[in-house]
Amino acid sequence: MKRKIIIASGSENKKRLIESIGFNFQFEKSEYEEDMTEKISAHKLVQKLALGKAQDVAKRYKNAIVIGADTFGIIDNKFIGQARTPEEARKILRLLSDRKHKIITGLAIIDTKMNQTILDYNVSKVWFKKLTEKEIEIYVKTKEPLFKASAYAIQGLSSVFIEKIDGDYMSIIGLPIQKIYSHLLTLGINLLEKPYYSNHT
Repeated sequence: MKRKIIIASGSENKKRLIESIGFNFQFEKSEYEEDMTEKISAHKLVQKLALGKAQDVAKRYKNAIVIGADTFGIIDNKFIGQARTPEEARKILRLLSDRKHKIITGLAIIDTKMNQTILDYNVSKVWFKKLTEKEIEIYVKTKEPLFKASAYAIQGLSSVFIEKIDGDYMSIIGLPIQKIYSHLLTLGINLLEKPYYSNHT
């Protein structure tokens, strides 16, 4: 019997990404409380946050694969958090304007049957064009930047601001699909097969 694959997230962006590929994954929001203040390296912190999300959901299942992911940006060696207000979004977008920043995505995969955990992460670089105040204001009014990592959604309207990326586009959205695929193969799960992939003819 094929096991459920559960993404520990309530993100609509992640759901749309998975649906667009054709994977049959279940989504379940994690109640894990993130703590960005811990004084550890960025790649360790992002994996710890991803693991916390996955563990919160995994404890409800005895035979499933639970995947947690967490994404944040870094510029000038400082974390770029989510914009919770329009003013925070404006401030972050001004910081990103005409510059390069890093997007780090942590990944945690828990096999609840075998009690096995896999941790990984990706680092990508993103270059923004020089933004005018009018562009920032119009974008903020769409509300797309609110509650997004680094105050933008690369697959959304902000794509018009992106001059170049170096790294994994899917990771920047929030799910490192290639790494998920590769790690699941080591657990004996091939996402190209039924019932994980629904677009088979």
